Amino acid sequence: MKPKKKPGPRIPRLPKGIWLKEYPFKPNFLELPRGGYLHYLDEGAGLPVLMVHGNPTSSFMYRSLIRELSSDFRCLVPDHLGMGLSSRPRAKHYGFKLSDRIADLGFLMDSVDLNEPVHLIVHDWGGPIGLGWAGANPNRVASVTLMNTGLRLPTKFSLPGRLGFFRQTGFLGQFLSNRLNLFLWGLIRHGTVRPLSKTAVSGLTAPYRIPLHRQAIGRFVADIPLSPSHSSWGTLQNVDRSFAALSQVPVFFVWGLQDFVFTPAFLADFQARRPEAPVLALPWAGHLLLEDEPEKIGRAIRQFLGQSR
Repeated sequence: MKPKKKPGPRIPRLPKGIWLKEYPFKPNFLELPRGGYLHYLDEGAGLPVLMVHGNPTSSFMYRSLIRELSSDFRCLVPDHLGMGLSSRPRAKHYGFKLSDRIADLGFLMDSVDLNEPVHLIVHDWGGPIGLGWAGANPNRVASVTLMNTGLRLPTKFSLPGRLGFFRQTGFLGQFLSNRLNLFLWGLIRHGTVRPLSKTAVSGLTAPYRIPLHRQAIGRFVADIPLSPSHSSWGTLQNVDRSFAALSQVPVFFVWGLQDFVFTPAFLADFQARRPEAPVLALPWAGHLLLEDEPEKIGRAIRQFLGQSR
């Protein structure tokens, strides 16, 4: 009697489009202990570079950096569950919390064949996720590049209205984000200084074409901890404290200065903790800085990684 075939990964069926011209990478899938398949890219060879995206993006946002670095580095670029090419779990099966994201990333890093410390690159809420893993494993980290992210709120910080609306209006916010996809389209409209190309818009929206595939976007917004009563507040505080464990690890700050969420105040907070770290400040870049200044950022990060070997 033949054994039953194990079902393949349950992933979204992404439509073909012009975005694939800039995303010609081989997909890889890792089954997670709690179920679901984590999609990740594994491109190039050499010292490993781990790139962690935030919300509502995917590994597609790192495409230019992968092209820049994969000739000399091994680029590992996961999609969080519910995003990109990864499985779309239901809320009853997955927590969609910061702690869940950190655990998923840790499982990936324990599962891929690595013999050297990794160069970590993070953006947006990929910052707390990536730093959550890195702070607990400082001996496995060769360097850290932070791009428009944050761990603690600046003094007198208030959530931008266009972001806070989706978080504070409960069911309506979820409806607008999941059903109408307005959170993603808002980022496309306001996330860059330069207009996005048709290819970029195609790639950013491809994973989230139908409501079933957008649940993680709204869940990410709901998981922003703004007060101690929030369920992820303690996790974020632990990640913030663990940043000190990376004091001997080289750090590079790359910042789009026209970001309406992670403003220069977030950069200033990081600089106060690591004043010796180099900074690439980009006056003509917004939140999606890799869309505004891909070549400049790619060259700068390559140079930094070369110095941090």
